[in-house]
Amino acid sequence: LAQAFKEPSPPRKNPSESCFRNFLPSPSIMPKENRDKDIRFWVASVAGALLLAEGARAISKSEVCTTSSAGSLGLAMLPGVMVLNRLPGAGVVGVAASFHGLVLNPSKAVEDMKSWPWPMVSGVMCAWLFLSKPGRFGH
Repeated sequence: LAQAFKEPSPPRKNPSESCFRNFLPSPSIMPKENRDKDIRFWVASVAGALLLAEGARAISKSEVCTTSSAGSLGLAMLPGVMVLNRLPGAGVVGVAASFHGLVLNPSKAVEDMKSWPWPMVSGVMCAWLFLSKPGRFGH
């Protein structure tokens, strides 16, 4: 009964706050080491997970692309690991891994995208990570 008469919460201090902040866990419930993570951290985590899923899919289907050899199949997980570990150049490698099918065999890649759109999503995320890095392009 006491909570029914509780005062309403105050309005946000910054009304122009990003709508994506509403989807992230609130800082008060996050562990102390995760409180300073920004949106780039979360995008990199999701992009890395999607790249790992695509690598696992490629290994399980044993088809990376029409011109690849069995040796390059062992590198299918590398882009996802690079993005998850925040290695330099991981965004570029993620974009290349995501869109290589569109360059080598566009018609098959478009057909595959209808049932498995995640390479396109991870490619866009990796491109955003590359372009939004602080200090890049002089700002």
